[in-house]
Amino acid sequence: MRALYLLLGDPVAHSRSPAIHARAFQLLGVDAVYAPCRVTDPARAVEAARVLGVAGFNVTVPHKEAIARLVDTIHPTAARIGAVNCVKREVDSLVGHNTDAPGLLRALKARGIDPAGTRVVIVGAGGSARAAAWALAPHAAQITILNRTESKARALASLVRAAGCAAEAGSLEATAPLREATLVVQCTSIGLNTNELPFDPAIVKGALVDLVYAPGGPTELLRRFSGPKVDGIDVLVHQAIASLEIWLGRPQLDELAVPLREAALA
Repeated sequence: MRALYLLLGDPVAHSRSPAIHARAFQLLGVDAVYAPCRVTDPARAVEAARVLGVAGFNVTVPHKEAIARLVDTIHPTAARIGAVNCVKREVDSLVGHNTDAPGLLRALKARGIDPAGTRVVIVGAGGSARAAAWALAPHAAQITILNRTESKARALASLVRAAGCAAEAGSLEATAPLREATLVVQCTSIGLNTNELPFDPAIVKGALVDLVYAPGGPTELLRRFSGPKVDGIDVLVHQAIASLEIWLGRPQLDELAVPLREAALA
């Protein structure tokens, strides 16, 4: 019987995940389909997934934190992050994982960017930002969280300090941390469907990661940036590979990265 996998989020029409996973299933010889579902009520969506007997699903904005509270079991790493973007059905139980964190680290490695000893600025404080902070905390010298709602930035900075890394928090208007950073990770949805910029890329002297990817190619932020960079497609592909490894129980599928990026950009 063909396995069913889903993408739950809002919006999802722009997502390249269906193309990525369709190509992955083809390359791996897996009889499965992957369908995007625009979801406004994550609790009802999870119940629908149970009834449909889905083999697993990915979660995108804005539901990663809500889904973490709705699964039956949560992997310890995802629990510490407080966000789930990958769910696997195991018998009658839904198990939540986070592949955003390893996906970011794999994408950095693939582009030759070493996070060790970096001064990191994370722009945003939602589920993707939490995963980025958790991924980078063991490697960075310091992490600064900038967010429109400063209380959320402070809360995430506290989690980073609890993980053993120095951390600060500030508002999106703060530019000094961006000027001093050796690695900036843009985790908000700014630039998804517009040419709006979350900050002036000219002030960034280190490497830049933008987790957003625009339907027509790189975001305006990355188009204007000339330094070392990782785009949202890179991170999307590597988190997808990590999801496939969990769903299929097949480790070390990194050789899929090139053909899956090609599928995403087709």
